[in-house]
Amino acid sequence: MDSAMAGYLMIGLGILVMLGSALNWRIISRSGKLLNMLLGDTAARVVYFLVGLAFVFLGLNRLTGFSLF
Repeated sequence: MDSAMAGYLMIGLGILVMLGSALNWRIISRSGKLLNMLLGDTAARVVYFLVGLAFVFLGLNRLTGFSLF
């Protein structure tokens, strides 16, 4: 898989995770998951959204060729 395809895949997954956490999709934020039990449903959804945002950011970095590391 080349770098552009990996970047598009990361962006797509990030958007999917952000939508799932914002719209409270059961597959993303079930009440029985470990993170939900430790932090509570609302805080876990915020963490999931931030992880999705990180995926989008990393995917954009991969597409543009910009790297912080």
